[in-house]
Amino acid sequence: MRKNVRNLLLHSLAAALLAGSALSVVNATGDEANASIKPSSSGTPASPTGFRGVWPVLKTGSSGTDVKTVQHLLAARGHAVNADGAYGKKTAAVVAKFQKRTGLKDDGAVGPKTWSKLTAFTLRTGAKGPAVKALQVQLDLKADGIYGKKTAAAVRTLQTKRNLPGTGTVDARTWNAVITGSSAKPVIKGYSLQFQKNWKYPTYSKLSLVRDGKTLKSWRAGSGKNKDECASELGWLPSGSYRVQAHFTNRDGAAIDGYAMQLPDTPCRPKAGREQKPVNRTHLFIHSEMTRYGGQGKDTPNRDDSDRWENANDYKSLGCIKLKPTDIKDLFNRLDQARWPKNLTLHVS
Repeated sequence: MRKNVRNLLLHSLAAALLAGSALSVVNATGDEANASIKPSSSGTPASPTGFRGVWPVLKTGSSGTDVKTVQHLLAARGHAVNADGAYGKKTAAVVAKFQKRTGLKDDGAVGPKTWSKLTAFTLRTGAKGPAVKALQVQLDLKADGIYGKKTAAAVRTLQTKRNLPGTGTVDARTWNAVITGSSAKPVIKGYSLQFQKNWKYPTYSKLSLVRDGKTLKSWRAGSGKNKDECASELGWLPSGSYRVQAHFTNRDGAAIDGYAMQLPDTPCRPKAGREQKPVNRTHLFIHSEMTRYGGQGKDTPNRDDSDRWENANDYKSLGCIKLKPTDIKDLFNRLDQARWPKNLTLHVS
């Protein structure tokens, strides 16, 4: 009798333990599921990590909203800098000074570590000053430096889109989302050409063939004989977008023969402060140095032959983009295979 009672008690205890284990597993699983779909204060499912974008890298020659943001953030740190959106020598010097003061390598370029230091501000309704302006220019708002209702609403909207808690307060993750997410350029669909200028070594610039945002092939390229975009028939190709107007494999021109793509004329306005009149840049091509039929001309001693590729100096041009003969033929071959996409566009940055 005692043995049966003892066995009964043991079986009951084991059953209770098993039930408890099962219940704990169910509860653990349920908690994990609830944690992954628990709504944030904005009503959007919260991600354990939230949005994380790749910080843009800025250096001398960069321009645009991100540069203006850096300049406002430097002003918020007490540095005298003009928020003109142009990353010149003065901005680079101030960045280097800030980097040295915060224990970073003072190279004058803004990368992930410098961004993290610059955006170490927590902003919320009622805040004022240059840091708020830095936020507002990214959100495409009037940069009045006052964190009011409109700014808070724009922050909440962005936080919701980036799967962050919609608090309306700008912390480290929100700064990252604002700068790497709000100004991100959409992927260009189809085929396109991209010319990326090398501001330090212009003849080591790069021309790329891109499809749906993915680079298929890149080639070394040059443009112009200096970096002044408004120097007619001398400076390199102005930044912007160009619709390819025509392409040739046997062009017979005054200076450009053989394989060439013709680009439209483009007006160029000098930067503010320069004593220079607007000019219309003309005779723009992507080309090489070769004969009309794509071959190489005879070598004339002590002379730079326009129909013969001789050395790296040939990457320099009168404002066009130049490739080696073998490289431009490779580009044409790839575009032949793509059946020369309509509305092929060159993007210069």
